[in-house]
Amino acid sequence: MSRQRHPDILKNAIREAARRRLPELMELVRWLYENPELSGEEKESSRRLAEPLRLAGFEVSFGVGDLPTAFVARRRRGKGPVLAFLAEYDALPGIGHGCGHNLIGCAALGAALVLHEVAPELGGEIRVLGTPAEETLGGKAVMVEAGVFADIDAALMVHPSGEDRVLSDSLACQSLEVVYLGRAAHAVAHPEKGINALDPLLALFSARDALMRQSRPGLRIVGIISEGGVRPNVIPERTVGNFSLRAPDRARLAEAVTGFRNHASRLAEGHGCKVEITLTDLAYDEMLTNRPLADAYRANLAALGVRVNDAPRENMGSLDMGNVSHVVPSLHPFFAVVPLSVASHTREFAQATITEAGEAGLLRSVQALAMTGLDIFANPDLLRRAREEHRKSGRGRGESKS
Repeated sequence: MSRQRHPDILKNAIREAARRRLPELMELVRWLYENPELSGEEKESSRRLAEPLRLAGFEVSFGVGDLPTAFVARRRRGKGPVLAFLAEYDALPGIGHGCGHNLIGCAALGAALVLHEVAPELGGEIRVLGTPAEETLGGKAVMVEAGVFADIDAALMVHPSGEDRVLSDSLACQSLEVVYLGRAAHAVAHPEKGINALDPLLALFSARDALMRQSRPGLRIVGIISEGGVRPNVIPERTVGNFSLRAPDRARLAEAVTGFRNHASRLAEGHGCKVEITLTDLAYDEMLTNRPLADAYRANLAALGVRVNDAPRENMGSLDMGNVSHVVPSLHPFFAVVPLSVASHTREFAQATITEAGEAGLLRSVQALAMTGLDIFANPDLLRRAREEHRKSGRGRGESKS
């Protein structure tokens, strides 16, 4: 396009525009910190993130994927790719934004506003997807199943952490509920007339280490007893355990889930109980970081003077962004807001989101996201290579549009 300015000029403009918008973005970060809303209840959080986009001329709609607090904001100028910035905004019970979703949501908002402001001559569509309930049912997983990502060419988001990292990986994850049903009786006077539903559940917890040793490397099983009985002198007739199984990829996760269910059923039979096993949400896929997009993002961070650590990770959790990465070229880098000694899902981590470190991390994330978005719009070869790698990965459950 003859009117298109050189990318270096546009990237300098992105840096300055992000600095100008930083105070208003941090004001929203603080509001979200002070008014945390739990998964599925993020009515005001989603509205406040969407409203600046609406005022900037984006078309906004809520209820995406049949999730009341999900939204999509879009602004198209001519022909070109569809780029999505993904926002999260649900908090943790009793902790608040201990995973930094207030920063994640504002980074997506800021990147979209800055790119829209600075580069109006670039053809294509900037889209922001408000993805709720990451901490519970996995809003992105639901939205993937609903086809929300079917016409998207690339999906980008960031996540606060203890380090700056571009290459992210995660564990595939499935949550299950195990209910054992026995028969109540007086635990002292008539124990022989009861069937203790707590015994097989305790045995299942005791078997976790053995199950992990017998499986292929990388399996992790964590759980809690949600219901263990009502009184010591009443044999429990119903007990409930909630478990989360994690594995390096979806295939090994499926094997682990089958083995876990079979063992839980055998324990029920051995203790004379009935058992009900339910998958409580959609499975999370492992994260597939798109290398061409990662290279572009890393180069933009380097231009900002940021060094990254992309050595293999030993400690990781699970991400519903993994499901997105199986259907569209995706990026989920981390940015430092705390020392590595500080764990996420803590009040200390939540507090860090409104500190100078949180503000600095937000600024460089908005800048790097918008600069990488510019690369996607201005350089057709980058998107071609991103699509090609996504197809060659051979591990996705679908493909983005070509």
